[in-house]
Amino acid sequence: MIHTLTLNPAIDRILYLNHFEKNVTNRIRETLDTIGGKGTHVSINLKLLGQDNTAFGICHGQNGLRVINMLKEYGIHVQFQHYTDSSRETRTNYLLIEDTTDCTIAAESGVRLEEAELSDLLEMMGQVICPGDYLIFSGDASNSPDPSIYNRILHTFKDRDLRIFLDTSGKSLKECIQEAPYMIKPNLDELSTLAGYAVPNNDDSIIKAIRSLDPYGVEVIAVSLGGDGSIVKTADGFYRVHPPKVDVHNTIGCGDCFLAGFVYGTANGYGTEDILRIATAVSAATAESNISVGYNLSRALELKSMVTIEKIK
Repeated sequence: MIHTLTLNPAIDRILYLNHFEKNVTNRIRETLDTIGGKGTHVSINLKLLGQDNTAFGICHGQNGLRVINMLKEYGIHVQFQHYTDSSRETRTNYLLIEDTTDCTIAAESGVRLEEAELSDLLEMMGQVICPGDYLIFSGDASNSPDPSIYNRILHTFKDRDLRIFLDTSGKSLKECIQEAPYMIKPNLDELSTLAGYAVPNNDDSIIKAIRSLDPYGVEVIAVSLGGDGSIVKTADGFYRVHPPKVDVHNTIGCGDCFLAGFVYGTANGYGTEDILRIATAVSAATAESNISVGYNLSRALELKSMVTIEKIK
């Protein structure tokens, strides 16, 4: 079974406008509310591929109830701890999408979690997670009172031999990588943080930085390069992945979709190149969408054949 975890979910309020300009009144053309939080995005993107999964998380108030209902609309098995204290409300993120396809996010910090809430979540997870399951840590955990919460969860379920997929940043990434997750998905800045120096944006330098992480024992390291694709270290070598050219409407959520595609391909026994192909195709299809989660599956399948993959090492 595949499980996602979202400790800081959100409602994404998307604001569409012609052009954002500072220090003047900007006229919003249209607004749309969708679900926010990287783990919830991975759950939805997996479900669109036909992959059942469980979404774990913690949420609060009316926004939290909206998050749960949005997940349920996709047929996802929702295991969220929901708290109704009127003084605490799941955050709202504001996404400004311009006609130029430039995307700006203004994100609230989110509810500061309590230790009792985390303990309740771990107890619930323990009743559902089985040996050999996939567990995806995706997104912000800065609202946790325990800065090592992902490590704590890993230690809690260490005897269950879980396959861990990690897509986070900052202190969470630096600490959790020490537990040898199966996969991490850093961007260039995050790779630089892990390597301890500014990694130049060229293939040889990126491969060198990835190799510097060998002592951590991470089997798959997928370095996201945005519209330039990715460089991915796997058990059978390094791959350079070039995405298809698409009409980009929005770049928010593409990384979550890549991760969902990668998990899907892995869970269904795809070969390495086929895994990279489906992950890149669904990410490209997401870029053609004007919302922060979801994509057209038919379009994603069409784009698969347009992904170019080279084995480079």
